[in-house]
Amino acid sequence: MSKPIKPLSRKTLRGAWSALILPWTDRDELDARRFAQEVRAYGGTGVSGVYTGGTTGEFYAQDDATFERVTHIVCEEAHDVGLPVQIGVSALSTRTTRLRMRVGKKAGADAFQVALPFWLELKDDEVKRYVTEIAAEAGKTPIILYLTGRSKRKIAPALLGEIAAEVPTFIGTKDTGLDVKGLKAVLKEAPDIAVFGGEDFFEKIPAGGKGGYCSITGFNAVKVVQLYDLCAAGKLKEAKPLAEAFHRYLYEALIPLVKEEGLWDSAIDRIQRVAGGGVVGVRCQSPYRSGTPQHVARLIAWCRKNTPELLPAHLA
Repeated sequence: MSKPIKPLSRKTLRGAWSALILPWTDRDELDARRFAQEVRAYGGTGVSGVYTGGTTGEFYAQDDATFERVTHIVCEEAHDVGLPVQIGVSALSTRTTRLRMRVGKKAGADAFQVALPFWLELKDDEVKRYVTEIAAEAGKTPIILYLTGRSKRKIAPALLGEIAAEVPTFIGTKDTGLDVKGLKAVLKEAPDIAVFGGEDFFEKIPAGGKGGYCSITGFNAVKVVQLYDLCAAGKLKEAKPLAEAFHRYLYEALIPLVKEEGLWDSAIDRIQRVAGGGVVGVRCQSPYRSGTPQHVARLIAWCRKNTPELLPAHLA
């Protein structure tokens, strides 16, 4: 019997959360069997929860039927292994976001993660209108705002503070591009909001960050959780070597795949997940480039040579 899922709030939202990748068939349809297996694989790793959507989860490639199927599978499988779920509901309009929230609520989502509509840049009043309207649809289900430059704008700290004061179910943010100075500026305006980055726990947690929405968990979730736990416990001296290894892995092994080979995040996250033992495959939805088995082999070889302490158990 699975453990009861604790409600998420501004006080309880924390930890290392893992991004979920969708396995596609050769016809670019969801492979439900492999996806269920992938979700369950994070049970027992120590991650605080899992989430869908975003770039890693290729939300932009999901039609309504796929979104609904993904949502029901992840809620059922993750809850069965004791993990809470954030459902990504980013879309180009309030109406579409609200419709996807209805699917998520029916499936039992523990929270919604959502970026601003991104085809036309929103003005401040439109940002507030959007968040207010989707919060009304979400009801008691909490909302996490994904603050990304891909939405053509960020929400300034002062506006975030206004929204936090007016929308109590807005409990946190995801902003992987936020530096420590920016983190402190957000917390000055919205001191109880749970601010998340990526895997940069070593820098962000001492400054008030609460955790990270991570893709590197795909390679080795246990090690990412270990880094988070050390930083959350204030054991920065012990955490430093591991933080430096992850920094090197990110900047020397992954980012060159962007700069030198033109791969997007979705392809790179698949490469490291397959290297980490996942069953998602390297296939991205067209028209975006996919990685290859050769990329997977090169990543494993690089890690074995340069950061062997990060190798997952099946490769160590």
